[in-house]
Amino acid sequence: MTKEQKKLQKQMKEAQREHERILKKIEKTRAKLDSRSGDLRTLETKLADYESKLSMSASQTPQLSVLENTKPRVARLIVNPRSGCIVDGSYTVEGLVERLRVHGIEAEVTLKTSRKNMCDVARKAAKDGEDLVIVAGGDGTIEKVASQLVGSETTLGILPLGTMNNLARSLGVPLDVEDACALLGMGTDRKIDVGCVQVKAKRHVKYFLETAGLGLSAIAFPMGQEVQKGGWGGLPAALKKIVGFKATPVTVTLDDGQIIQSTSQVVTVSNAPLTGMNFLISPEAKMDDGWLDVAIYDEMSKADLLSYLWAARNGQPLSNPKIKRYRSRHVNIDPVGSAPVVSDKDALPEQVNLDIKIVPQALRVIVGKGIGLSFPVDVAPSVPPLVGQQATNGHADHHEEPTPQPSFATVEAPSA
Repeated sequence: MTKEQKKLQKQMKEAQREHERILKKIEKTRAKLDSRSGDLRTLETKLADYESKLSMSASQTPQLSVLENTKPRVARLIVNPRSGCIVDGSYTVEGLVERLRVHGIEAEVTLKTSRKNMCDVARKAAKDGEDLVIVAGGDGTIEKVASQLVGSETTLGILPLGTMNNLARSLGVPLDVEDACALLGMGTDRKIDVGCVQVKAKRHVKYFLETAGLGLSAIAFPMGQEVQKGGWGGLPAALKKIVGFKATPVTVTLDDGQIIQSTSQVVTVSNAPLTGMNFLISPEAKMDDGWLDVAIYDEMSKADLLSYLWAARNGQPLSNPKIKRYRSRHVNIDPVGSAPVVSDKDALPEQVNLDIKIVPQALRVIVGKGIGLSFPVDVAPSVPPLVGQQATNGHADHHEEPTPQPSFATVEAPSA
């Protein structure tokens, strides 16, 4: 054996010993994690049982709403009065307040009058260290409020009253409002990740919870949602952009140094499995794993691309060999020339370079049993479907006005 071979053999044995040492630590840590996870699930089962018994007792004594000697959890409830379920009379603000009270939450209401007033209120709540901010609205409203809570200890709660409810579906928040209130009463929270887009034109960052994208998706995703909501005004212009859009060479750089060259009409960077019109574009994405899921739609025709996205609405994972998937904590996308960009529902200024990062464990949210969680709450009151409506579990007609009528205060936005 040569001197060089002996040296290599020694180095290999040292590496094997180090490998064994680290592996033992991982196995020990994993065993401890499994034990602690089991303890947490047992505790969450108790929480579900206690919440059910308390809310049942409160429903049987409506004059008390919250049981005697039980201190309610105080929350700020931000309501979008233009949410479809509010506009069509399915729910009332007073009814939401009453249902929350039955589940041990005393809500102080802010009605959204503008994006600014809603964000100002949420930002002040986080700054003042308020415990819980509940948003009653759709994905857009939830995302705007969430962006103001990033990095704080204020917990986000969700009452899904929107058209798509991608976040509720991903996080396991029941679409049935009674069950969603019960989940809030349980208070089972997790810290989730938030995506961050560097918007160079305005020298600031843009947070997203679902997906940021470059190319055709920046036109198609917002257009699809507006049409779903009945907003047809911008459809002709959007269709014209889609028809005229052409694939462009892009360079995608991942945090491990990997560089991918492609000619693509779409690149998506996802924090959550669902986006747009309940498109399941990143079925493996988890909102609590510290990773972004990158999809490059390589050399796909416009017809194939739109057909794939439409099929992705059925909630079933789809595969296509032309879609290249990667995972990274930091993604840089460099197209040839500027390209349209979308972050969640918002179209951003066209970019010649797109820089996206994950901010891990940035937002505390009350969650249930969602596909977007690596550690879901198994005992959630119900599980939302990936598409379509959710059964109401035989709950009372939501059009019925609660008795007695609760009082609430509308908090105006703080002065700028």
